[in-house]
Amino acid sequence: MWQVLIMDDEKIIRKGLLKYIQESRLPFEVSGEARNAAEALSLIEQSKPDVLLADINMPGLNGLDLIQLVMSRYPEMVVVIISGYEHFNYARRALQLHAFDYLLKPVPKSDLNRMLAMLNDHLCNLHPDVVLKLEKDMTQEYIPQASDLSPIMEKITEYINHHYNDPELAVPNVAELFHINSNYLSKRMKQEVGASFLEYLTELRISKAKEVLDNSMQNIKIGDLAIKVGYTNQYYFSRLFKSRVGMCPVDYKNLRQN
Repeated sequence: MWQVLIMDDEKIIRKGLLKYIQESRLPFEVSGEARNAAEALSLIEQSKPDVLLADINMPGLNGLDLIQLVMSRYPEMVVVIISGYEHFNYARRALQLHAFDYLLKPVPKSDLNRMLAMLNDHLCNLHPDVVLKLEKDMTQEYIPQASDLSPIMEKITEYINHHYNDPELAVPNVAELFHINSNYLSKRMKQEVGASFLEYLTELRISKAKEVLDNSMQNIKIGDLAIKVGYTNQYYFSRLFKSRVGMCPVDYKNLRQN
C-alpha cells in the first residue's frame, strides 16, 4: 500500500480525506495526520510516506514553503496540494515546485478518487519494482476504459472534467486550446456526447455541487460552493441548481443532512 500523510490544520478536513481514501479501494492508506508543518516534518522523518497531501494556509511555515523543504530532502515523495486558496499564484508556485496536482477544498469524492487513480499509475511508474494488486472492480471503476468517443473528444471531455471549476471555461477557449473551430466543437459534442458543451458542463457542475452537499462534514456556504464549481454569481447558481434538481441548494443541503 502507498503510504499517505495528510497535513491540514482543520480536523474535519483531515477526517474527511481519511474517510475518502479508505473508501476509495485504491492501494493507499493514511500513515499519519499532521496539524502543522512541524508535525508533518516529524512524521515524514519517522515514516517516509510515499505521498504528502498538504494544505497551503498553515500556521507558522506555510504549505508551499514546507513542500519546497520536503522536496529538497525527500525528492521521491509525491506532493498533492489540497487548499481552499483559489489564487492562480498559489497554483503556479505549486506547479513550479513540481506538485503532482492541485485540488480546491472542499474536494468532491469523485475528484479525489480520480486523482488517486492517476497517482497510483504515477507511483507505479516511479517504482516499477513495487507491484500492487488492484481489486478487479476497482480497476474497472477508476482506470479509464475504452469508449465510443473519438480521440479528440475524449481529450476534450477529460479537459472539461478536470477544469469544470474554471469560470472562464467556454467553447471558444476550449476550441482554441485544441486547435479546432468552435462550431465544429459544438457539433461534435452534440453528436458524440449527446449534449452540447454548455449542457455537459452544467450537468457536471451541478453533479459536483451535489457531491459536496451530500457530505455532512462539508459545512460550506452556498456562495463558496458556487465559486467552487465555476460560477461567480451565487444567485444564478442557485436558480440553475433548482431548475436541475428541483430544489434550491440550501433545501437540498438540509434534506441530505437531516
